[in-house]
Amino acid sequence: MNITSHLIFLLFSITAFSLSAQKTEWKTTIDSTNIFSSPRFVDLNNDSIPDVLFSGGLEGENSPNGVNAIDGKTGEILWSYPSATQLYTSAQFEDITGDGVLDIFVGGRAATFFALNGKTGQLIWEFWPASKGDARKQGYLNFFSTQWISDVDGDKIRDLLVMNAGDYLASPEEKNRPTAQLMVLSSSKGQIIQRASIPEKRESYFAPQCYLNSEKEEMVIYGSGGETVDGSLWQTSLKNVLKGDITRSELLLKNSSKGFILNVLLNDANKDGHPEIYAANMDATLSAIDGKTKSILWEKKFPGYECYVTPSFGQLTNDSIEDFITIIAKGNFPMYESFRLIAIDGLTGEIICDKDAGFNQFSPVITVDLDSNGIDEMIYIENDLIDPNSFLVINQLKVIDLSNNLDFYIGSKELGMSMASTPTITTFNNLNSSIIKASTKMPTNEKERHSTTIERIELNKIYKETWGNFLGPNENGNND
Repeated sequence: MNITSHLIFLLFSITAFSLSAQKTEWKTTIDSTNIFSSPRFVDLNNDSIPDVLFSGGLEGENSPNGVNAIDGKTGEILWSYPSATQLYTSAQFEDITGDGVLDIFVGGRAATFFALNGKTGQLIWEFWPASKGDARKQGYLNFFSTQWISDVDGDKIRDLLVMNAGDYLASPEEKNRPTAQLMVLSSSKGQIIQRASIPEKRESYFAPQCYLNSEKEEMVIYGSGGETVDGSLWQTSLKNVLKGDITRSELLLKNSSKGFILNVLLNDANKDGHPEIYAANMDATLSAIDGKTKSILWEKKFPGYECYVTPSFGQLTNDSIEDFITIIAKGNFPMYESFRLIAIDGLTGEIICDKDAGFNQFSPVITVDLDSNGIDEMIYIENDLIDPNSFLVINQLKVIDLSNNLDFYIGSKELGMSMASTPTITTFNNLNSSIIKASTKMPTNEKERHSTTIERIELNKIYKETWGNFLGPNENGNND
C-alpha cells in the first residue's frame, strides 16, 4: 500500500468511526434472565422518551425477571414481571386498559402468553394459568411472535394472529411432531376466537406475516417444518383463517429436508401491488419469489450450511431494490463449526458480501446509512469465543461498510453473547439516535444464573427507525 492509499484508508476509517462510535449512555444488567427476543421501545412513564422493553426468563425455570421495562433516559428498571419459563417473542403493544399507556403482549414456551399493564407491569390476562394444569396435554404448545389484525370480536380493539406449535419436549431425532395451529386471540381477553391447523400435519416455528394484496385483501404467509423436519412456505387469506380452514393454502416453496422456520421479507419491488417474497430456508437456500406469479426470481444454495438467522433488508447497491442479508452456519443443528454473513443483491441474486461472522451467530443484522452516502452499513452483535475450555465469550457491535471496504466496532466489549436479539436504532431525544444492544452472560458454575445486559449507545445524529425490532419497524416484514 502506497502513502496516498494509506492516507485515504486512514481518512475513511476516521470518518466512519466518528460517524458511528459514541458514548454509552447507560448499561443495565438484570439477573436471572436471558434474552432471545429483540428489545422494543414504548413510552411507559409518560416522559415522552421511549423506554426499553424486553422479554426473557429462563427455559423451564422460574425467573422474577421474565419481562423487563427499562427507563429509556436513565437505564433504571421501571418494573419486572416473573415467568415460569423462557419468553422469546418480541413484545407487541396496544392500550387495552384505556389509561393512555400501551400495554404489553409477550409469549414463549409451554403455552405461555399474557398481557401486562404497561404502566404498572401487572397481569391483565394469561392464556394458560398454571392452575389449569399441563397445557401440552390439551394440545397447546409454544407461542411465537404475533401480528396485529383488525378487530374480530367486536370490542373495537385490534386482535392478534399467532402460531401455536413446537413440542418443547421433543428430541431433535423425533420426526412425529404435533401439528401447528394458526390462532386468532382476543387482545382484550386472551381467549381463542378461531384456530386452524396447517396443512401437511407439520410443526412450525414461524411467526405469521400479514399484508394487503392489490385487492386490499388481508393475506397471511406462514411456514411449516423445523430444524430436522421438512416443510413448506404457504400463503392463505385471513378470511380462511377466520373460517378455521386453511387446507387450500397456496404453496409457495417446498423443501424435502428442512423446514421454513425463518420469517420472510416482503417488498413490492416492481410496484404491481403484490409484494415480492424473500425467503431463507433452514437448509440455507435463499430465494426471491415474484409476488404476483409466484415464480422464482432467483435462488442461492449453500451446501453444507444451515440458516438460523432471520433475514433483513438493506440498500447495499446503487439500484432501487433492497438487498437481502442473513447469516449462515456450517454444520447441522445443533452443532455448527463456523458462521458467515451473506448479502445477496435483491435484483440479480448475486452474492455481494460473504464475511466471517464470529461464534454462535444467531443475531439478525440491521442496516443504516451512517455516512449518508446512499449505501447502508450493516450492524450486528458479533460473538467472539475467547476460551473454548471455559466457554468464555465476549460480544461487541460490528459495523460492515461495503462502500468504503471497512469493518469496525462500536460500543464496549461485553462478557457473554447475543443469541437472537436484534440490535435496534431509535431516537431517545430530539438530537441523536441511539443503538440498543442486548446480550446474555451464561452461568460459569452451578451457583450462577443467566444475566442480561442492555446497553444504550448514543450516535451523533438522528437516523431512521431501522430494520430490527424483529421484522422491521412495521413488525410484519413488509418493507413499505
